[in-house]
Amino acid sequence: MSAPRVLVAAKRLDPEASSEGICTARFVYALSATGTFVAVLTGDEAATEASLRVDLPWLTGSLRHCTTVPAAPTDGRRHRLRTAVDLAGTAIDGHPTWYRRSVRAWREALESTLTDTSPEVLVTRGAGGGFEPHLAALALDPDLPWVAHYHDPWPASRWPEPYRAPRTRAMRLQERGHERILRRADALTFPSARLRDWVVGDDPDLLSKSHVVPHALDPWPAPPGADDALVADALERRFTLVHAGTLLNHRRIDGLVEGLARFVAGDPARAGETRLVLAGPVNASEEVGGGPGLAGLEAAGIVRRHERRIRRATARALVQGATAAVLIEAAGPESPFFPAKLTDYVTAGRPVLALSPQESVASDLMGEAHPLRVAPDDAPGIALALERLWEAAAAGTSDALCLDPATATTLTPTSVAAAFSDVLDTVMTPAGGKR
Repeated sequence: MSAPRVLVAAKRLDPEASSEGICTARFVYALSATGTFVAVLTGDEAATEASLRVDLPWLTGSLRHCTTVPAAPTDGRRHRLRTAVDLAGTAIDGHPTWYRRSVRAWREALESTLTDTSPEVLVTRGAGGGFEPHLAALALDPDLPWVAHYHDPWPASRWPEPYRAPRTRAMRLQERGHERILRRADALTFPSARLRDWVVGDDPDLLSKSHVVPHALDPWPAPPGADDALVADALERRFTLVHAGTLLNHRRIDGLVEGLARFVAGDPARAGETRLVLAGPVNASEEVGGGPGLAGLEAAGIVRRHERRIRRATARALVQGATAAVLIEAAGPESPFFPAKLTDYVTAGRPVLALSPQESVASDLMGEAHPLRVAPDDAPGIALALERLWEAAAAGTSDALCLDPATATTLTPTSVAAAFSDVLDTVMTPAGGKR
């Protein structure tokens, strides 16, 4: 029996611009590589259809890009007026007026794309606050199986500490929409069992239609166009650590900087051979930290910051040439997020210094006892992990600190496609979600 035709409606698709864009692109590739017919609808504001065709050269099938977010007015008076209207709109369903307009535009685009492509299964994907595809499908109530994918918990009041938004009236209204999505979708997919459990809890009805479809490793070669000068400058020292990507709010580097300072102080020879590269912008409403020691480490060339967005080609070259890659998460009791960055690092085949809570997806994948998984604010533990990396690099045994190959196998495009095939089997059976 051939695979059913699938329409993927995704808020993000550009692999150069966002975590969900990376993951959605790889998911579509995984399905396409099995011969599944995949049509794609996206409203990614960071891209156009032409740019997506360039960045995803293997995507030769149906692709539609729609504009769903209205442009912000530049006139000051009109901007203030729209802000007031948006705020008033949250009284209806918790969403500002512009967001509701975006959902309506998504519904119209989704309805016409369903007619044009005649899929047998609809998959909606969203991340962060961008769940318009899910809400559009909810409003449209399509007469075909609907699979709702959760890249993150939603809405922000359901996020873990310290990210969690206050549970205001607007958040409570958004939560009602979230509950309706969970009940109406014929299947729910999550990149990890931890996120599944975080979102659906022990509800037997929701658990029965929930599936884990992990993020896939990068299946296609790195594109050309790496910033060779940046790469050469960053990797000129023997012992190099690379964090490639945006430092988001709450993902602080204080513990890393203190741990690095302790490590360097342990042996005078290390200062001239060690470098931490932070390649990417800082996107935070508060300083991501670093403390007074950061300036000194930067002056000594031990820390090098390149605070602009880098393209995948440059990120891949940096990580592949590094002693180890660095993952930074917020310090907290638990992290249900599956960072797309982790699959980037695994693809590059380098050890990962994962600054992540013990209760986290990174810990689940690496193992709680992995010597390179350390709490983000545990400076002494970070220094010890750096010691372990230093010794392994000197001995030529760094590969032993990489993610276990058996675990990495579960993240290949083939494994991801097989996991989603199980979802399709469920929703396409008479007892499944087909209505």
